[in-house]
Amino acid sequence: MMPPTFGKTVLLLSSLAISPAFSHQNYQCKADSFSIPNATIASVSHHSLGDVIPLPNTVASCGGPTFKANVTSDLCRVVVNVATSDSSSVRIEAWLPDDWNKRLLATGTGGIGGCIDYRFVQNGAHLKFASFGTNTGHDGEAGFDFFLNQPEVINDFGHRGIHVEAQVAKQIVKQYYGRKPSKSYYQGCSTGGRQGLQNAQLYPEDFDGILAGSPGIDWLHIVASKGILARRIGWPDLESESYVRPEQWKVIVAKQIELFDPLDGVKDGIIDDPAAHAFDPAIMGCGTELLNSSLCLKPQQVASVRAAYEPLVDSEGKIVYPGFSLGADTSVFSANQVNGTADLTYKVLQDFWRGAVYNDSNWTPNNFTIKDMDFAIKLNPGGVNAAEADLREFYAKGGKIISYHGQADQTITPKLLAEYYVKVQSNLNATLDQMHSFYRHFFVPGMYHCSGGLGAVDFGQAYPLDENRLNSKENVLLALAEWVEDEKEPDVIVGAKYGASRYVVANRIRAYVLTDQDIRTR
Repeated sequence: MMPPTFGKTVLLLSSLAISPAFSHQNYQCKADSFSIPNATIASVSHHSLGDVIPLPNTVASCGGPTFKANVTSDLCRVVVNVATSDSSSVRIEAWLPDDWNKRLLATGTGGIGGCIDYRFVQNGAHLKFASFGTNTGHDGEAGFDFFLNQPEVINDFGHRGIHVEAQVAKQIVKQYYGRKPSKSYYQGCSTGGRQGLQNAQLYPEDFDGILAGSPGIDWLHIVASKGILARRIGWPDLESESYVRPEQWKVIVAKQIELFDPLDGVKDGIIDDPAAHAFDPAIMGCGTELLNSSLCLKPQQVASVRAAYEPLVDSEGKIVYPGFSLGADTSVFSANQVNGTADLTYKVLQDFWRGAVYNDSNWTPNNFTIKDMDFAIKLNPGGVNAAEADLREFYAKGGKIISYHGQADQTITPKLLAEYYVKVQSNLNATLDQMHSFYRHFFVPGMYHCSGGLGAVDFGQAYPLDENRLNSKENVLLALAEWVEDEKEPDVIVGAKYGASRYVVANRIRAYVLTDQDIRTR
């Protein structure tokens, strides 16, 4: 196998907490405790809860030389470099709690990879998982040099790195604790969400449960959309009559929230279901007296705004990516000038097309077209796209998936996940009950990309963990573990919204349940 709105229910899970710990007293936290094929042990050290680990070799886009990691449990930290070919390797870091819950947790990366996601590693160790992170084969979440003329490095980022992490993690656990993990889990968001669902498709034996946040499953179309939408609003010609300025976009999004927020009966700055509404930018046109002359939209700009919310199509006119969400921050395509010069501040497009698509350090997205998008899709560097939605083998082995996506996600259109879910159902030829028995998806009102937002957007996926919410009703990773191990299906999870009084509201986030109507209309 090559790499590649449903109705509501609630994020309600029963109260699985941290499972009984494996008290480990005798095994030694030292380099000669480990022997991993094709790997070099870079460091082994023991740390106590509350320690701070300095990471002075961290590159700037991963936090820089002053970056530090807070230790969340008494643990053994192991760093290994694993060769994946003659010209590539991945770095894997393990946090092995002294009081182990017998579970393994591997984690993914974000953007174009290159940074260990210490937030998920720290959270996992806090919950007593043997927790692992990886750089998926290169250092840095920004840049392109590491991809130039390096197809094996691209393969590690595209599809191989997480699989290598899973395999090495199981060896490290066995060698350190003297036994295999009882269950193996994965957690990641954005690119990390893509990596989790992609791994379920390509390497279904790696994990028993996968937690995929804001998954970038159709990664190349997601990234390309930023260039296409920027061009639709007149960029890079900043003097064009059709160009819509960044300050105008702030007013446009504010108007959408003003119009659609109250329709759910609660005025809280949140559009609960952006896909249910239609917005006509003509109401903000010059001459309507709604806006002053510096912010109102000229006819050409009205057309540009309409185009920005239309789906992406390929060279044959086929819809390949849903339209941008109403109420979401548009900066990924509208923040497109620096000091008065055209410059798309969303750099993933430029970096990946330079390094992995065209192998050309001088390429820029200023003239980006559908042809550039289609070329990348056909090339599919490293097998980075995971849009096939073929989870038949993962389903057959009894694997479980929870995914979540903020309804105010500014980077990945939430509707993409609804469409993906239907594709999974179609490929399985599954009944609704069969789908719900192995895959639950949660749309989170008001949440931005992966975390943050105006609503109750903390359900255990954010760092640091809330000590008062370490149970499966309020922590989505523990909910997944309970589903895998005790067959308690997750219908609802309780999200927290924090304020001056710690958390000011706790809302039940309902899982979206696929319906016959969804299948007929997609």
